Amino acid sequence: MFESSYVTNPNALDSSALEVVLTPPQRNRLREVLETADLSGVRLTGEGWHRFAILAEDRVLLLPRSHRWVPGLEREAVALPLLTSYGIPVPRLLARIVDDELWPYPVTMITRYRARSWAALQDNVDLGRWQRTLTQLGELVASYHKINISEIPAAIGNPTPGSPDPMEAELRHFEDYLVESRLEKLSFDLAVAAELPATRVDRWLQVIEPCLVLQPTLTHRDINEGQIMINSDGDVCGLIDWESAGVQHPLSDFDFGEWGFGIWEHELEFSLLRKAFWDSYRNARGVDLPDWPPVHLLMTIIGAPPPEGHTTAWTAQRRNRTITNLRAIDAQI
Repeated sequence: MFESSYVTNPNALDSSALEVVLTPPQRNRLREVLETADLSGVRLTGEGWHRFAILAEDRVLLLPRSHRWVPGLEREAVALPLLTSYGIPVPRLLARIVDDELWPYPVTMITRYRARSWAALQDNVDLGRWQRTLTQLGELVASYHKINISEIPAAIGNPTPGSPDPMEAELRHFEDYLVESRLEKLSFDLAVAAELPATRVDRWLQVIEPCLVLQPTLTHRDINEGQIMINSDGDVCGLIDWESAGVQHPLSDFDFGEWGFGIWEHELEFSLLRKAFWDSYRNARGVDLPDWPPVHLLMTIIGAPPPEGHTTAWTAQRRNRTITNLRAIDAQI
């Protein structure tokens, strides 16, 4: 089906990029590690915020950009063998290399995907294709959410730590919205913006309550278009980049706020996309879970751009679309 890990990347830098990132002695050591004298077919990509990726024919070496990103790669190195043992389609861990001659921080070696990421495809597909992809993704997410918490190693058996990067630390993730009274305040502000009675907030909070008390699961916590692998048949075939793996609220893997711009072009169709995503997940989990409308309402509330700071047309448009969606949901509950 696939050869696991890094996506076939047409945007990877050519082999001369290795000369920029690695010194001559480091390149010599890389030849030894890869067991090849010729690095002309080896590529390097610096697209990730946290790491460089050296792409060889059948494997990938992940190099932390600094000491701050070592813990994330350590989490991933713990998560991958666990996921592989359950048959989850993820990169296979080949080795952890501690070698100062190669790189000053521990390097992770994983197998390489012969696939493309959804990011490379999403701009040229219709709504039906989005629904199909999210349906398949929901089934994949359910497969690792089923893993018994007691089987999860201690190193990833806790919520994902905050980012060590000051800019990233400002970004909010799903669980940040579960702080006491935060959802209530967000809901009240949105009700005012949507010109709906403030009394509707009580109803919204009642509807979403079953979503808030879901039991923790193993989560990826950073699902986005760049992590979803698509095979030659157009089907979801894997999920990469498990640096943020941890045990936390399962809806952490359903937060479109982790995605880039592409999915937000379909914001007015989020009811259809979330229904496809959640229904397939719910059916595959095989446990008692809320229906999709409460999930859609909750994720609409936390995904709303704040009213202040609308310095771009895009954020203003997003705010308007959120209010449109919220009015539609409110009319149905």
